[in-house]
Amino acid sequence: MEENKISIFMEHTIHHNEHHAEDFITIAKDLRDAGADDAAELAESAAKDLEDAIHKLQKAKELYEANFS
Repeated sequence: MEENKISIFMEHTIHHNEHHAEDFITIAKDLRDAGADDAAELAESAAKDLEDAIHKLQKAKELYEANFS
């Protein structure tokens, strides 16, 4: 994959997953409102895991761009 395409793909994936993390938070709120606190906690945990993954991918993108752009 060309260097520029790698950065573009990583950026797209970061933004795409940010929207999923927001969806997870919305789901967690809906679950909590429905009284499903255990399920809400799992959805919140999933959002946190995804946010951690996004952060790692952002750092990978920064390292890649610093070394290969």
